[in-house]
Amino acid sequence: MKAKRIIILVFMALMIMPFCSRSQEDLIIMKRHRPHSKHLDMAFITNDGQSDTTVILIFEENAPERFNAPKTPSFALMSKQKKFIMGVGGYVKATASMDFDGAINNPAYFITSAIPVPAVPGNSKLMQFNANQTTLFYNLVSLSPKKNKFGAYININFSGQNFTPVLQDAYVTYGGFLIGRTTSLFTDAAAIPPTIDSQGPDGMIFLYNNVFNYRHSFGRHLSAGIGLEMPVADYTVNSDYQSVSNQYIPDIPAYIQFAWGNGNNSHVRLSGILRNTNYYNKVDDKENIVTTLGGQLSGLTTIANKVIFYYQCSYGKGLSTYIQDLNGLGLDFLPVTVHEDNTVKNEIKTADAMSYYVGLQYNFNLRTFVSCTYSQVAVLLPDMYEDSNLYKEGYYLAANFFWYAAPNVQLGVEYIYGKRVNQDKQWGNANRAQFMVQYNF
Repeated sequence: MKAKRIIILVFMALMIMPFCSRSQEDLIIMKRHRPHSKHLDMAFITNDGQSDTTVILIFEENAPERFNAPKTPSFALMSKQKKFIMGVGGYVKATASMDFDGAINNPAYFITSAIPVPAVPGNSKLMQFNANQTTLFYNLVSLSPKKNKFGAYININFSGQNFTPVLQDAYVTYGGFLIGRTTSLFTDAAAIPPTIDSQGPDGMIFLYNNVFNYRHSFGRHLSAGIGLEMPVADYTVNSDYQSVSNQYIPDIPAYIQFAWGNGNNSHVRLSGILRNTNYYNKVDDKENIVTTLGGQLSGLTTIANKVIFYYQCSYGKGLSTYIQDLNGLGLDFLPVTVHEDNTVKNEIKTADAMSYYVGLQYNFNLRTFVSCTYSQVAVLLPDMYEDSNLYKEGYYLAANFFWYAAPNVQLGVEYIYGKRVNQDKQWGNANRAQFMVQYNF
C-alpha cells in the first residue's frame, strides 16, 4: 500500500510540474511547434537561466528527430556531481476516429496496404477509440563541456497486444556515434510531416532497426552519416526450389546533407543504402546472395517560420522493406519461372519500388498550425504476377489541424484518405476522420 502511494505521488508531481514554471511552458510550446529544427532560435526562449537553455539544447540533440518523438521533458533529475541530467516525461495521447466508405481495423495506424480488396460487404464503417500511443521516455545527457558527450535515450509506447509496452527507441550516443535501436539512418526523420495518424505517409522511408551509426558535421551547414544495420529478410520464395535463410550481412545506409536558414531549419539530404540479402537455392544446393541498391532525396524548406515544405522521393530494387506500406509484404524479391533454351529455370527476381510524399505546413502562431500531406507508392513486379492480387500501388492523403489549447495540452483533428490497387487492377479505399487530445508532461 505504501509503494502504491509513492507511485501515485510521483505521477501527480509529473502532471503538476509543467504548471509550476512559466519559462518551462514557453520552452515546450516553442519546441513542439518547431519539432524538426535541430537548433533553436534562442530569441523565442523566455528563460532567465543560460544553463537551462544549454540543457534544453542538449536534450533536443540527443533525442530522435521524428515529429512524434518526445524530446524535452518537464521533469529532470541531476546527478550529485552535476555531470549528468536525466529528463523523465512523455505524453498521454487519446484519439477517437470514424472510418467511412471503407475501413481499416487499426485505430492507431492507417495502413493503406491493409485496406480490404475487394471491400468486405457490411464493413464500410467503423468507430474506434485508442490510447495505446501514450508514450514514456527517458533522456539522459552529459553536462560535460567537452565536444564529445555521452547520452542515452529510451522511448516506449503501449501499442503491443493487450496494450503491452513496445520499445520504440533505446540507444546510447557518444559524439557522433549511436548504437542501439531507433529509426534507420536511411530515414530522414526531420523531414517527416506531422500527422495524428501514427503511421504517416504510405510512401515514407521508415524502419525501426538495431543500428550502429556515425554522423559528422563538416562546418555549420554540411553533414554526413554512415551506418551498419540489422538485415531484415522480407522476400517470397518458391518452397520447392528456394528457402529463406538466416541473414548475416548488415545493411549499409549513408547520407550527405546540406542545411541552411535560421538555425539550420531547412535542409536537403541525399541518401543511399546497400543491401545483401541471402537465400538458399535447393536446386544448386548452395546459398545465393542478392545485392540491391536504393536511393532517396528528401528534406524540408522553412519560409519565414510560417511555411514548411516537406518532401521525399525514393527508388530502388529490393527496397520494399524500408517503405512503410510495403514492409512485411514479402516484396523485396519473388520467385519467377524463366523459359530459356527449351529449359525451365526457377529463379529469384528483385522488385522495383518507388515512393514519394510532399507535405505543406502553415503556422498561424506558436500554438496553431495546419498541414496537408500526399503520398504514393508503386511496386513493379515480374510479368508473371500481373494478374495476381499482390500489391501494386498505394495512395495516401492527410489534412490536419493542431492547436495548443494550453502549454502542455494539444488538440488536433484530421482527415485521411487511402487507396490500395492490386496487380489485377482491383482496388479498395478507406476514409477516416479523427480527433486527438494529447497531454505532454
